[in-house]
Amino acid sequence: MNSPTYEQLISQHCSIERVHRLDQDPYSRGEDNPHYEPFAKRRYNYSPSSDVIAVRLIFLKDVLKDSNNKTLVRNGRFIWCKNLNYEGRSADGFRQISFTIDNGNKRFTVSENNVLCVPAKTFVNNNKLFRAKNKTFLAFSTVFSYNHTFNMMLKNSSLGSKEFSDLISVHSPFKPGALVAPRLGYFFPDRNVRAPERLDSEHPVGIILGPSMLPDHLGREFYRVRFGSTTYERVYPAEMEIINEV
Repeated sequence: MNSPTYEQLISQHCSIERVHRLDQDPYSRGEDNPHYEPFAKRRYNYSPSSDVIAVRLIFLKDVLKDSNNKTLVRNGRFIWCKNLNYEGRSADGFRQISFTIDNGNKRFTVSENNVLCVPAKTFVNNNKLFRAKNKTFLAFSTVFSYNHTFNMMLKNSSLGSKEFSDLISVHSPFKPGALVAPRLGYFFPDRNVRAPERLDSEHPVGIILGPSMLPDHLGREFYRVRFGSTTYERVYPAEMEIINEV
């Protein structure tokens, strides 16, 4: 796997609609960014829901690689999802969940790296005037870190709470020592380290050091990752591509 270049990570971030390459006229309209995601510019308010029956999930473009998921991407809008099941690991090594939506019986299956969780008591504002690109994922939880989604999956499992928690942990690809690459479209280099001599040089791959050491009381999932000589303290799972697991 080739790591993206600094230029690609900066110009093709999911919050940017139009791509302007370094060799283009800066006043041109540029090109459509294939990695643009409307959620990166949306605001999500608090919800009065208890998140016991259903939870708000947002799906990234990559779920459309499976034609069964064509209704899941809704211009950045969340979907109320119910009946969450844990479905084990995908061929790519990511944990998978299945669920139903609205009042339907059809089950959809997605991998953890393509779904964002918006807990009821969470407010998200990714307006470009208020949120830096490297903090796009800061307010989101994951389906495995949020206690209500965990309990939904536990309820539909034959395992006890401790056994299910251990299974989820064992199946996680985000273990200390795992080799990762920045995921194009989602990872954005920190401002103070994003300017090597050549922006067209590859961004270094990284190694997961462990869970983030910064305190978090909202059940969010972040990792401490060292890319080259720089350590990032809060990297969201969707910002990484797994190169080699431990």
